[in-house]
Amino acid sequence: MSIRRTDGPKPVTVRPTTTESQPKNTVKAGAAKPLVVQDGFGPSPRRTELARAEQTLTPVPPKPGRLPLASKDAQTAIQTSLAYVAPQTKSLTKQPDSFVPKNVERDELGMTHVRLDRVHEGVKVFGEQIISHLDKDGKVTSITGETPDIPAGLGSEKPKLSASQAIDAARKEFGAKPDKQPNAERVIYRDTNGQYKSAYRVEMDQIAGQEKPRRMNYLVDANTGKVLNRYNEIDGFSVSKKGATAAATTPTTPETSATATPKATIGDLGTVTSKLKLDGDVTIDKLKLDLDIKHTYRGDLTVTLTSPSGKSAVVHNRTGGSADDVKGSFDLTAFAGEKAKGEWTLTVSDKARGDTGVLNSWGLKATGKPQTTPPPTPTPTPSGTADDTSMYSGKVALNTNKNADGTFSLHDSTRGKGVVTYDGQNKAQASGTVDFKDKNDVWGEAGDDARSKAAVDAHYGAAMTYDMIKNVLGRDSLDGAGEKLVSYVHVDKNLVNAFWDGEKMSYGDGDGKDAGPLTALDIAGHEIAHGLTERTAGLVYSGESGGLNEAMSDIMGAGVEWYASQKNPDVKFNWTVGETAWTPGNGNADGLRYMNDPTKDGYSIDNYKNYPKQTEVHGSSGIANNAFYLLANGGKNRTSGLEVKDGIGMEKGLKIYYRALAHYMTPNTTFKQAREATIKAATDLYGANSTELQKVKDSWTAVGVS
Repeated sequence: MSIRRTDGPKPVTVRPTTTESQPKNTVKAGAAKPLVVQDGFGPSPRRTELARAEQTLTPVPPKPGRLPLASKDAQTAIQTSLAYVAPQTKSLTKQPDSFVPKNVERDELGMTHVRLDRVHEGVKVFGEQIISHLDKDGKVTSITGETPDIPAGLGSEKPKLSASQAIDAARKEFGAKPDKQPNAERVIYRDTNGQYKSAYRVEMDQIAGQEKPRRMNYLVDANTGKVLNRYNEIDGFSVSKKGATAAATTPTTPETSATATPKATIGDLGTVTSKLKLDGDVTIDKLKLDLDIKHTYRGDLTVTLTSPSGKSAVVHNRTGGSADDVKGSFDLTAFAGEKAKGEWTLTVSDKARGDTGVLNSWGLKATGKPQTTPPPTPTPTPSGTADDTSMYSGKVALNTNKNADGTFSLHDSTRGKGVVTYDGQNKAQASGTVDFKDKNDVWGEAGDDARSKAAVDAHYGAAMTYDMIKNVLGRDSLDGAGEKLVSYVHVDKNLVNAFWDGEKMSYGDGDGKDAGPLTALDIAGHEIAHGLTERTAGLVYSGESGGLNEAMSDIMGAGVEWYASQKNPDVKFNWTVGETAWTPGNGNADGLRYMNDPTKDGYSIDNYKNYPKQTEVHGSSGIANNAFYLLANGGKNRTSGLEVKDGIGMEKGLKIYYRALAHYMTPNTTFKQAREATIKAATDLYGANSTELQKVKDSWTAVGVS
């Protein structure tokens, strides 16, 4: 039978033949030097029988990576998988489905994984795949993916709407002129209620000149024109307005606060005391007391505040004439210079007969003096080639290319098919091939063109991303075959964003307030990793799979920063996302997200039990982000209080999550399925009884995924 690819024009023909074994790598005796047995002080006159025999060397294991679909090995794996899958799916569904090969990859353990798109009655089922896993001997050991029953006729029956009518329905939702002519693909779509519907997937772009570029995907009901789902395929390094506000307004001055609500009765001539604790280690510059006392005559009352050191100050002393209550804010300069941390005591005394009241609540906010960030200590240039100066990563070593005119440009041919960085010239959309140039190949030094400074970081970020993927994950670039990494710097004007558009990186310069140039290491790694997800699991950027998609980029971005920090002392690894480029001048005190405590940004969640309250993909990414943090580092989940002791480290954590993404996740993977995918990956890598596997289970349990 013929299997046609959906991702390319060439048909892939699968013939029902038996699985062929891998050919042995042999070397004949005539091609090698004869062996001579030495005895004593010279060679023996006798040659051994072995020297005359054909010598067979140990077979060289096949290299890991993506196999061309038309190759013999890929065809064999596909045939074996389809033969195995057919009876399995027939037993699960009323009508057997067909499956189209998407890709075939061989991993470092010698296993082969065949990713197959589901097709029903000749129509692709949106987001549904199965993955066949073959062992080193070419036998199928397991299948990943689900194939729920689809009603007959959804594929074969002609829809009421044409493709152009579906595009019109999507265009109405899009609400703007797209950059290019939209296209529509006939699919079968499973909605949020689990019901399959005949649909069109319509894609519309609006990228040029947009602070938040869009590649919108609309799932349009093929019979009614109703938009069943919508999502933006281009992430961009940003969060929702609520999330961005929370991150951007993180205080740059030290402060600590707390509130007590004693609801304590103040008897006639009585005294009430209430205590609260401030946790922040702040030396007080300003102290504000918010007070709410309900009382029939404020002229009876005295109110005193006592610090942890025992110092007291009178807040209110029987003033107010015939007025009632004591409510409002009080600035207490008497405590300037005191340490805020510790237990504070409020004392309220009634000094005259005839009146009673209630101390409802009180709160303290202690603020220290604004902290100025000292300029960074100049880092001496290390020996070797690390003589290029970046904005965020100190001294780095860039691989470049010497041009015919004697200048150098940011073209690195030492990594895969290349790493290239171009000048976006502040145009609305990245295009062209305008090079940054340097006369002596020492980039970022005094006197260099200021435009090249951010380019140093982008070029370095792409190189470190390639290296981390290659040296830690064992994959040759995004596609597993050395894919070229292309970056554009200075895209648009004052653009507070950076994004991967499916083919290349675009970096904005920032506005100087919310962000500087968005070329920081973990930002580069985050965005380029969206390309890794596209080339592997293809996680749909909506719902639970969208939250996982965003988390995988945060995880890989942190991995790039960690990897670079092992080689470059100027790179400081942490669990905050984008802190070096976010809100310039704040000393890296805040970022966009916090993997060790996702709730810190005031927007994200860290536990699956809160998923119904926060389903936006940046906010829900905190679930998997924190699971990875607990796996690699150990610690407690704030919401559940469950602790994972002694993490397994970044390298093992990255290997497990990457393997899960590349070989065990499908486009519609949920958080629960992601747990299972990482369990399978850890089992493959470290064994069914390994500590690593147990930590994977513990970390997902801590974030509420079981």
